[in-house]
Amino acid sequence: MRPQPFGAGPLRGIAGLDLVRAGVWVPLRRGVYVKASVMTAVAGDDEREHALAVVGALLALDRDAVATGTSAARILGIPLLGRPHANLALATEEAAACGRREDYVLRRATLPPRHRTVRHGVAITSAARTVVDLARERGFVHGVVAADAALHRGLVSPSELDRMLRDCRGWPGLDRARRAVAFADAACESVLESVSRIAIHQQELPAPRTQVVLGDAYGPIGRVDFLWEHAGVIGEADGLTKYLAPARAGEASTPGRTTRDIVRAEKRREEQLADLGYEVVRWGWEDATNPPRLAHRLRAAFARGLERRRGRVAS
Repeated sequence: MRPQPFGAGPLRGIAGLDLVRAGVWVPLRRGVYVKASVMTAVAGDDEREHALAVVGALLALDRDAVATGTSAARILGIPLLGRPHANLALATEEAAACGRREDYVLRRATLPPRHRTVRHGVAITSAARTVVDLARERGFVHGVVAADAALHRGLVSPSELDRMLRDCRGWPGLDRARRAVAFADAACESVLESVSRIAIHQQELPAPRTQVVLGDAYGPIGRVDFLWEHAGVIGEADGLTKYLAPARAGEASTPGRTTRDIVRAEKRREEQLADLGYEVVRWGWEDATNPPRLAHRLRAAFARGLERRRGRVAS
């Protein structure tokens, strides 16, 4: 038998039973075993944990199949909107055995070689195919979230996405995929920012510039998520991780920074931006998932920002 990712495989003979009894090998799924040390090594790493689960399913299937859709996205490290499906998502070009089985769904799909890749030793759809599949099957919003993340992380290029759209011409849901790819922005750094951009677009507000570094005569102040320069308005999509992450662009990175330090730095940064004449609007998931409310807050900020700018010109 050819070597398998993570060294997983079926149990072999009496010696294999002894290794199971000794706890050296542990069951991955029915009939498939893996070293206990491998299970420990991948624990807490979602990409590798999911890849290992896929390996078990593929070994049990014993046919040419790949991880696709949400499973390929998880193995690639592409974030998903909402909780991922509990079942593994697999695809094969063979008609036999397709359907729902235990903890995986196997479906038939066209899988030319250039639509496939390997990550963590596991056969999956390429990043471009994965993004297009998610947009086709799950809709525009999910497609934008996946495309933004894949582009931002350098997993795919715009030209690769365009080529994949051409490859998939005529497939169901391709119009949704085209819209998602056209709307994608490699500068977006989080799912919250992607969802916010979509909400702003749906409410027919002016499109902002994303991830813009601002400063004054004394140097850079920092990078802002969204900027409407015409109105002097800055938008900040504040997920919790922002207050647990390293310093933003334009700020010194100090080892051992506490959450309090980060909050103070954000407050100081906002004061500096206000000194430059900007209105700063902050929001989280509650507003991003309620587009009319987010639009109301932004329109109010545009009005204040434009009034401030008119006052500065008059003075």
